[in-house]
Parts: sequence; C-alpha cells; structure tokens
Amino acid sequence: MMTKDSLSKIDYILLFIIFLLGCVSYIAISNAPGLNGGRAIGSAHRQIFWYVLGFIVFAGFSFLDYERLKRMHWLFYGFGLFMLFGLTLAKLGLPIPLANQTNGAWSWYSFTSSIKLEPAEFVKIFLILSLAAIIDKHNEMYPIRTAHEDWLLLRKIAYISLPPFALIFIQPDLGSALVLFSIIVCMTVVSGIHWKFISGILSTIVAGLIFFAIAWFKFPQLVNIVLEAHQRERFYAWTNPYQYSSQAGFQLIQSLNSIGSGQFFHHGYNPAITLPEGNTDFIFAIIGGTYGFLGAVIVILLYFLLLSRIVRTASGTHDPFGSYICTGIIGLLMFQIFENIGMTIQVMPITGITLPFLSYGGSSLISSMICMGLVQSVRMQTHRFMFS
Repeated sequence: MMTKDSLSKIDYILLFIIFLLGCVSYIAISNAPGLNGGRAIGSAHRQIFWYVLGFIVFAGFSFLDYERLKRMHWLFYGFGLFMLFGLTLAKLGLPIPLANQTNGAWSWYSFTSSIKLEPAEFVKIFLILSLAAIIDKHNEMYPIRTAHEDWLLLRKIAYISLPPFALIFIQPDLGSALVLFSIIVCMTVVSGIHWKFISGILSTIVAGLIFFAIAWFKFPQLVNIVLEAHQRERFYAWTNPYQYSSQAGFQLIQSLNSIGSGQFFHHGYNPAITLPEGNTDFIFAIIGGTYGFLGAVIVILLYFLLLSRIVRTASGTHDPFGSYICTGIIGLLMFQIFENIGMTIQVMPITGITLPFLSYGGSSLISSMICMGLVQSVRMQTHRFMFS
C-alpha cells in the first residue's frame, strides 16, 4: 500500500528526463523523411499518443507492489513464450492469426496497419522478472555458497534464458536476441556467483566473438548456417557499405551523410538525404543531421543521466529482488543505446534495434515505460533505516 512517504520518493528527475526524451522524440520524428518526400508528421502525432499511454502505464507500474511480480513471474514468462512460439509456427508456414513478417523477420502481430505488437519487447521484461526471482530465491536457499551452488544457479539461469533466446533468434531477430544476452550477462554478474565463474563466462564470450570473426572470413559456410541471407547482407554492408550502396549499405551511407551534414550545430534536416527507417531504427541519424554534434551529445547525456538514476535506485534498495530487476533494466537499456547509436555511425553492425524512448513505435516505448515504472516502484518501496 502506498503512503505519503512512498509518494515523497517519486524520482522527479527521472520523470523529467523521460519528458525531455519524449520532446526530442517528437521533434526528431517530425523531421524524419516521410513518404513522397514529405515529413513523418503523422508518425510524430501517433508518438504523442503512445507517450500518453506510456505515462499511464508508467504510473500503474510505479504504484504496483513489485514484490507481487515475484509470485506471478512464471505466468508472464509462459505468456511470453506462447506469443513467441506462435510466431515460430507462422514462420514454419502455419496460419497463425495476426502473425506478420516485416523486413525478413517474423517478429510482429499486426492488429491494423498502424498498430502492431512485438512480443520480443515485452519478453525482455518477463525474462528480467523471472531471472530476478530465481536468483533471489536461490540466494535465500543457499546463503553460504560453494562451487556446487554456483553451478546450480548457472544451470537455472541457462534453463530460463535459452527458450526465449532461441525463439527470438530463429525469427530471426538478432538484435533482440543480443539484448536478451546482455540482460543475462548483467544479471549473472551481480547474482553472487564467484568471480572465477564470471571470468570463465566472459572469456567464453570473447572467444566466441573471435571465433565468429575468424569464421566470417575463413569459413563463411559456417556463418551461412547461423545467419540468414538478409542478416549476412547487413554485416557485409557494415564492413563495406559503399560496395553495397544500392542494397543493404544504402541505409548506413545515408545515416553517415546525415550525421556528417549536421556538423557541430546545424538547425534543419537536409532534404536531399533519404532515410527509409529514419523515424525508427535510425532516429539518431535524424537527430545528428538536424542538430549536429551538440544535439547528439545532449541526447547521449540524457541517456547517461537516465542510467545513473536507475543505478542509484538499484544501489539504494535493501531488497535484492528489486536490485536485480534494476540491473536487468540497466543491461537492457545500455546495450540498446550503445548498439543503436553505434550502428548509425558504423561502429556496430546494423541490427533491428530501436533507440529507447526516441524511436517511433508503440511496443518499444510501452516496454521502456514499463521498465521505468518498475524502477520507480522499487524506489518508492525502499525504506531507510536508522542504522542502515
């Protein structure tokens, strides 16, 4: 039950940061190229609707006792797998109602031409809740840890994480799968597992990346088994966009031209630059092209402040379950921000990852607002003790 003390703990700085990101989102989407050489004004107006709905969802989760989610996490987890499994069946050719293929991936349920649901966006949250509950319960059962208990926890994490990861990967949605991977790694690091195991996990990840790089150049037939054609084209476009300027490299070239045209401070988007996904995945290129380096830095600073507020909430709570939830959300946002901005400037390969709070889209924005609501709930229910 919420009290006056709980209400006094509302993080108004966090709210203000989200509001500022919403303003940036509306302006950037308004400047994004639309159909027939116009501007995506319609998308910008719909983004206002999603933000209004998002703040309602944010308020609902803020005043929700997040401890209840510990008892209900399997229900959400099962529902998420059910939605993902439906998309998998659709990919195999079965007639699943509302299942829709977009950009080569079976990742959506389409209700209308403008209203679509992307289950992967919400499965990220469901996985965070399930991992937080499992880790918290395991640490309560085994306050004194040995190697056996650490291995047991690692197996639990693997059992929970593998099904959603696999179902998203085979859609194929490499971007969302990598976000899940980031969540899993971050929550494993803070789970209390001995540093030797953590070092082994991180070493395995690095070895896997090295193996992938070697296979990409020396054994492409192995890569062909793992990645589908459109995913391989994105990697080719990343390494040499100008060679594929009329195909997969077009988007990246336009993104680089847009950001470069912004210079240090430039007000106004260059109409000669066309970005088909400018209001969604490449919204950062629109911001860089419209407001230059200074505008891009301000956006990155807002994200830094946002993450710092979540870190403060995670470190300030006395409830491990709440801290694990915040850690998972940090892993989710941190990877998406880094990957999305990185792919627009050719630092990272192109994946279908949205930029949180800025990219147009209901599923992405509502899921991000749910995350912020959970962080707020943890903060509001944190009690301070005299001798803490």
